[in-house]
Amino acid sequence: MSIAEEYFKAGKIASEIRRKIKSSLSVGSRLLDIVEMVEQNITSRGAQPAFPCNICINSVAAHYTPLPQDDLQVKDGDVVKVDFGVHIGGYIVDTAITISFNIKYDAMVRATEIMLQEAIGAIRAGIRAGEVGRVIHAAAQRLGFKPILNLSGHAVAPYLVHAGLSIPNTYTAGTPELKVGQVYAIEPFATTLRGAGVVVNGPVTNIFSLVARKPVGDSTLDRFVDELWSRFRTLPFTYRQIKDLGDAGWLERAVKSLLQKRVLRGYPVLVEAQNEFVAQAEHTITPVENGVIVLTE
Repeated sequence: MSIAEEYFKAGKIASEIRRKIKSSLSVGSRLLDIVEMVEQNITSRGAQPAFPCNICINSVAAHYTPLPQDDLQVKDGDVVKVDFGVHIGGYIVDTAITISFNIKYDAMVRATEIMLQEAIGAIRAGIRAGEVGRVIHAAAQRLGFKPILNLSGHAVAPYLVHAGLSIPNTYTAGTPELKVGQVYAIEPFATTLRGAGVVVNGPVTNIFSLVARKPVGDSTLDRFVDELWSRFRTLPFTYRQIKDLGDAGWLERAVKSLLQKRVLRGYPVLVEAQNEFVAQAEHTITPVENGVIVLTE
């Protein structure tokens, strides 16, 4: 069973942008400039972001994306994770890299890359998701780090970044097999031995997605929902991608109302529970009979 050609095209774009991030990101870079560079490079190549580019610093593991007026900059001593997705017609690839500006954490960054490569090396059609997790956890322990146990890789499907099946970062019994013709993101996270090895919700939520496209009894909000559907379908979005739809205050109120009505869901920033630094590595792959194709390499 073959996969859609769009996955290969999206993967090639993601691979080019991964290299561009490595050459562009430096101490003093504004987070907003980096995510806008990533997203503009995606659209200029004829694709679309599959979700807002995440740029997460130090103990923040996932789900931070800058607001339109964000002035945060990369500082000397930071560990910076950049996680982004590319889609063409809903066919998604998802990838992430970590760049260290702190020699103390260079080994942890390298460890996540090894964890990812060893996981990819173990994958072939029919392997169970939990066995991939076993490989990731064993590599983390051997290298002197902890995996983040409540973050995981995931199946990818048209217009769905997280498509049901999880690929844990530790051994888990009774998990499904990975199948030829399916697409998966393999996504190890590591922290120090002092860390809890789990993430908790932080205070900020800047990323949202539609979970229902239903009338809410307010014609202005209904038009807003229709516009969100036309732009993003079920894919995540953030305020800077909708700033043309109203002023900041109105958008915040509209989003808050739709969250309360369960038309939208929010994705809180995720932070390591002991505030230890976190590194991440991610590729999107598809299994074949005797191995794996890495789409985002």
